[in-house]
Formats: sequence, C-alpha cells, structure tokens
Amino acid sequence: MNLESLVVNLPEDVEKYVYYGDFKRAEDIINIYLERNVGKTLKNRLLYEKEIIKRLKNNYIYPYDKAFDMAKKVIKDFDEKEFERMKDERYADWIYIDGKVTFHKNFLKTILKTYPKIESRLYEKSEHDEAENLLENTVQEIISKGEKSYFIHIKTGIKLKNNSSKIGEIIKIHIPIPKEAQQIKNIRIISTSPDKKLISPEDYPQRTVYFEEKVKGEDVFTVEYSYENHIKYRSLDYNKVSNVQPNFFTEEKLPHIAFTPYLVSLTEEVAGNETNSLKKARKIYDYITKNIQYSFMRDYAAFTNIPEYAALNLKGDCGVQALLFITMCRIAKIPARWQSGLYVTPFSIGSHDWAEFYIEPYGWIFADPSFGGGAHREGNITMWNYYFGNLDPFRMVANSDFQYELLPQKKFIRDDPYDNQIGEAEYLDSGLYDDDFESIKEVIDVHEIYKVN
Repeated sequence: MNLESLVVNLPEDVEKYVYYGDFKRAEDIINIYLERNVGKTLKNRLLYEKEIIKRLKNNYIYPYDKAFDMAKKVIKDFDEKEFERMKDERYADWIYIDGKVTFHKNFLKTILKTYPKIESRLYEKSEHDEAENLLENTVQEIISKGEKSYFIHIKTGIKLKNNSSKIGEIIKIHIPIPKEAQQIKNIRIISTSPDKKLISPEDYPQRTVYFEEKVKGEDVFTVEYSYENHIKYRSLDYNKVSNVQPNFFTEEKLPHIAFTPYLVSLTEEVAGNETNSLKKARKIYDYITKNIQYSFMRDYAAFTNIPEYAALNLKGDCGVQALLFITMCRIAKIPARWQSGLYVTPFSIGSHDWAEFYIEPYGWIFADPSFGGGAHREGNITMWNYYFGNLDPFRMVANSDFQYELLPQKKFIRDDPYDNQIGEAEYLDSGLYDDDFESIKEVIDVHEIYKVN
C-alpha cells in the first residue's frame, strides 16, 4: 500500500459512514468505488481506508456503559457527569461505532496517568515508583556532574499465539536491536533463538535481527544483547547559536511530516519573529509540552496525519508529540529527526519515542516532549528544562528514521508502518499484527558505569 496516498481525502459518502462508525457500509461503498475508473492514488487511499477501519475496530472496544463501569470501580466518588467531562476534555478517547460512543481499549490508562489529582481518589493506591526516583536522581547528577553512563543487558522478542500459528508454514520475523547513535556505544548481540537469518548493519535506520523459520507451534523468537548509553550534559546558550544553520532534515516526508496550512500557520504563530534557531526550537517545545495532553493512542497506522491530529486535538502519546515537534521544527527550517526504541531501567522496560534536532555549534541535541510535558504537568521545572537538549541514559535506540523499510523489506503492511519497537511478523501469504503474538521484554542487567579516575 502506498502510504503517501493518505494525503488524499476520502469520497464524501465513505467519509460520512466512517465518522458515524458504520464500517460495514463504508467498506461496501469503498468496494463500489474500487469497481469504478478511479485514479491510482485514490484507489490506494480507498484500499488503505480498509486497513484503518480494521485498526479502529480493534482499538475501540468498550461501549459507554462498560467504560463508565470500569472507571467507577477504580475511582472514588465517580459519576457520569465527571465521565462526560473527561470525555470532553480529551482524557477518555472515543469514536462512534454504529452511531454509539465507543471508548479506546486504553482509555482508563490515560485517565489514571493524566487526570488531575486522580491518585488520591483511587481505591487501590499505586506504590511509589522506584523508577521515577532513579530517573530524577540520575538527571540531577547529570546536571551537577556533567555526565553519566549505564550498561544495559536485555532480552527481547515475540511469542506466536496459538491462533496465529500456521504449523509447517514459513514465518518471517523482525526484532528491533540497538543501532549506532550518538549516545550508544559497545553494542553486542549476545545470542538469538533460533539462529538468526540476518542482522542489519549497525547504522541501519531501523535496525533488526531477522528470522525465517517453519512454524512448529507457539514459536518463540528472541535476541539477547547489551550496550552502553553515555550521556553528557549540554547547557545550551542562546548567545552562542550561529546565524548560519544547515538545511538537511528540513524536508517533508509524506504523509505525516507534511507542511499543511494549519501546521505552517501554527508554527509561524508559535515562533513569531524569532530568528535564533535555538529559541525557535524552545518555543516549539514549550508549546507542545504545555498544550499537548498525553494520551494513549490508536495504532499509528490508523492516522492519516499524525502531527496535525496532535495539533488539532491537543493530545498525543510520546511518538505523536515527537513527530509534531519534528514537523514544526522542519517548517521553521530547524533540522529535526526521529529516535525511538525502548526505555529501560532496573525496574521496567517499555517502548518510547523522542526527537533530535540540530543547532550549530552544538550539533544534534535531544528533545523529549512527552517526558518534558509530564514534568511540566507535575510542576517539575528542572526536568521540564532538562528534556529540551538532553536525555537520560535509560534508552535503547533501535530507530533513527521514521517510516523506513525494514531489512529485508516486508511484503505485507507492517503492524506499525512507521516505527518498530516490539517486532514485526508475516507469513508468505499474509501479515500479522501485535495481537497475534506476545511481546517479550526482559531486563537482565542495568547498572551504572563509573568513570575510573
């Protein structure tokens, strides 16, 4: 499927049925259009809309009454009026399905993570997060001492579920692994199970280990690796910024890194008359961290324009916020690019996305709008400022470009066509999605590397 076709609007009658959530009728009308003499780009767009419909049906699963009951069971003094307010204020993501409000499968996680003062109203109190303490202490030490390094050793992979195991058929698997990046050193692929077919070069933009095996049933594909993450603190000075800046990584990359009229006007409004590139980047970062509310999102494959969605709806997860930052920076002629992979501490491991942007004379520097936005929401100004220009050392970088082909290239549409943090799988005749397999993420060792004097 041609992803660039997403810049094309749907025919009006298809769009009406999709918004109403009458997906069966929408697909019927799509099929009628596909029988007509429509252009190739519109044909690709209509075919992709079928993919979007599939994702929406899988992502939005809770009817109104069920969702309300779920929230009421965990939040004290919860009523329907407050639930409606959460829905209207973007804390509870929903769409219409068959004309009825239906909530996202992770709507409650968003409420518990972001709704003001919700912690004090929970029937079951969460334990104080050791990972948060570690993160804040680490950042404080980086600021005071200037640097910090960590050794990280983990095992990741996927396990096929019974219902997706086609015994005797060939399956192709891509598992993300660490790649060359400014903060990553001494990457070591320790083992794979089963034996790998191919490992991408260290500098490949979306690096993976690739397997190709006959399925036996509930097959497990894993890779064990280690690497070092070295962070040096950068104290940025607006007065040192060069008047001449490079123009690489300032182009569009359709369909998502698109200079739409609204994003252009928003960027101009946010940046104002500022000519200092670092100050412009900071204004963009401030806008996003102060205004884009964190929210767990539908599959990225179900969006037609991720950054514009964030800017229009004022919500988004880590990747959505990072992509909005990248797009607005590029509109402002500031080079910006993607970084993503895993966030790994001794206590937990999970997927995460952030950004790099380029400023002379500093070179590539970091921005993590979602971590910065979380800090701003909690009133932690030190951490908010830190994540403009700096990162913590708990990252595994697997991807340095958005919307880049895997090696070898997949035949069918990916579970995530733009990024790869969990893994991808397909048979010779069909692709698989993340609900066809279980993700394996195991922390083996995370420890600080102390500098020898």
